[in-house]
Amino acid sequence: MRTNSFRTLLLAGAVTLLGTGCDSLFTLEVEAERICKTENDLSFPAAPPISGSVEQSFEIPLGDFASALPEDADVETELRLKLFDATASTDISGIERASLSVRKPGSAEYVLLGEFRRTGTGGSTNKLQLTSSGAVDVLDLAKQEQLEFLFQATGSPPTQSWTADVEVCVGAKASANYFGLLF
Repeated sequence: MRTNSFRTLLLAGAVTLLGTGCDSLFTLEVEAERICKTENDLSFPAAPPISGSVEQSFEIPLGDFASALPEDADVETELRLKLFDATASTDISGIERASLSVRKPGSAEYVLLGEFRRTGTGGSTNKLQLTSSGAVDVLDLAKQEQLEFLFQATGSPPTQSWTADVEVCVGAKASANYFGLLF
C-alpha cells in the first residue's frame, strides 16, 4: 500500500514540476565578459576611385569558452560587441559608414554587431571606433572554436592599400537546456 502512495506522490510531484516550468532548473549558462584580439598591421585593400567600399575578414579564437556546455544540448549564444578600435596607417576620414558582422556557423550569412556613421566633417583622422548595435542571438555560436568577423567600410576609403592596428573585444553568453536530455 505504501509503495502505491509513494508512486502517486512522486508522479504528482513530477507533474507539478513539469506544469510550473521546471525546465529552467536544467539550464546551464556560461559567460565571458570580454574576449579580445589585437591585430597589428591588418591589411585592407585599395578602394576604387571616387566612391567605393572595402572589406576585410578576420577570426577571433574563443578558446575553451563553451567547454562546460553539453555536446547534445541545443545552445543559444548571445554575442555583443564591446570594442572595435582601429588606428590606420593613413587618413581614413573618407569612410562614411563602417560595420562589423559575425558569420553564422555553417552558413554564408552575417549578423551585424556594430557600426560607425560619420557625422559632419571633422577633418583628417586615422582612427575609427564602432558602436555596438546590441546583443545578437546566434544559435550554436558558442560551440565554435573561433569566430569569423567581416569589416566593411563605404564612402571614400583610401584608394591605395593600407593597414591598421585593430583591437576587437566581444562579450559572449551561452546557455544550454538539459531538460530535453533528461526527460
